Amino acid sequence: MGEYTIKETKNKKSIGESPIYVMIVLALGVFMTGIDAYIFIPALPTLTQDLNTSYAMVSWTLTVLMLFMTAIMPLAGKLSDVFGRKKLYITGVTTFIIGSFAASLSWNIYVLIASMAIQGIGAGIVLPSALSTMNDAASKDQRGKTMGVLMAMSSLAMIIGPNIGGFLIQNFGWRTIFYVNIPIGILAAIMAFKFKESHGDTTHHIDYLGSLLLIGTIATMLLGLVRVQTIPFTDITVFPLFIAAIALFVSLISYEKRVSEPILDIPLLKRGKILSLNLAILLSGLATFTAFTYVPTFAQMALNMDVQNSGLVLTPLSITVLVTSILGGVLLDKFGSKRMLLVGSPILSVGLLGLAYYATDSITLSAFLVLVGMGMGFTTSAFQVLMMSFLPRDEEGVGVGVLNTFKGIGGTIGPLAGSFFLGAALSGTITFINAFNNLFLFGTLVSIISIILLVIVVLMDRSDECVRTNGSGS
Repeated sequence: MGEYTIKETKNKKSIGESPIYVMIVLALGVFMTGIDAYIFIPALPTLTQDLNTSYAMVSWTLTVLMLFMTAIMPLAGKLSDVFGRKKLYITGVTTFIIGSFAASLSWNIYVLIASMAIQGIGAGIVLPSALSTMNDAASKDQRGKTMGVLMAMSSLAMIIGPNIGGFLIQNFGWRTIFYVNIPIGILAAIMAFKFKESHGDTTHHIDYLGSLLLIGTIATMLLGLVRVQTIPFTDITVFPLFIAAIALFVSLISYEKRVSEPILDIPLLKRGKILSLNLAILLSGLATFTAFTYVPTFAQMALNMDVQNSGLVLTPLSITVLVTSILGGVLLDKFGSKRMLLVGSPILSVGLLGLAYYATDSITLSAFLVLVGMGMGFTTSAFQVLMMSFLPRDEEGVGVGVLNTFKGIGGTIGPLAGSFFLGAALSGTITFINAFNNLFLFGTLVSIISIILLVIVVLMDRSDECVRTNGSGS
């Protein structure tokens, strides 16, 4: 019960196009999903006025986007293995286009939140199917470079998104920001029809009930975290949410142990280095998304910038991520994913620490955002490649989906954590400057814990290599 059995046949060659063509098509989809969140960030203060709502409600737009993207990724990873990369990629792009168009028509905050949920579903399908497709199309020695270019599209979205968003919002209104996605998505879907699909002779089980339990667990937990910011934990509308989240999580774990092909692979997470890697990317995503989301708000409230210029402050970070993502892909092939993670993560922590204490004007803000960008660029592809190196090919789709789920959970919690610090400033408990200092310091501490987990991953992998070497020697 809760599983759906599918017969599927698979050929070794599934893409049928050159790696360059595949990379271009996938890059369009990744860019489309990436630019949506970044183009939207400068609009957060404006939406409270235009839609006559609170900042807490407006923050749910990004939260629900990340929530549905995070929850759908493991299912999308499995579906891409079962139905094929092409079908899933085109489905995800089409879903995202529908959500973008609906968002542009929103007449209140609830319609906008629902539209962002549709976009989140589309993005959650596009990202794992794009990564798996690129992995199929590229040879092993090209994997780092192609993944680096693919991840660089998210960086390009970071550069263009806030700048275009600030300009469009200030001059034409916030609805126009959603029109940017539509032509990009249409082009990506049309070009993807040239891909060849994979088929096979294997029986697969789709874990729909597990997916619903996972979505319910994340949703109730996040809703509880939002409510507890303004209402006591013991309130009748808050405490039951956390009880429900725990109950759903226990049910999820119990059910997944009995499923032949679970959406959340418990045996996979029982492998120490894989669990540690997933927790590391969760904390890294939490740290970076907390800081990134609120930098334009910091510029508006603490440095007194207007909407358009507040979007521009992210440009140094975005350009740095773009450059270091491409450079990181090249270095990844040369030095390996473990070294790239152990170099990039400390750089990220130093940048966040600088934001906490020394970002007092646009120049110092830009300098420390460059360090944050370097850390992000060097680690993004490295996380993906390291996870795939730990798994056999038939588990890569699920493994990458789970990895991105953990990253998405961190990214989903990030804005909520940030709103907790801003809430203290809005209530008059502390100044906005102190609130942002605390916010960036929180990101620094979380990032340091992520580094500790990465060191554990490296040590575990070395131990496994020693065991394999000794075993083969005997």
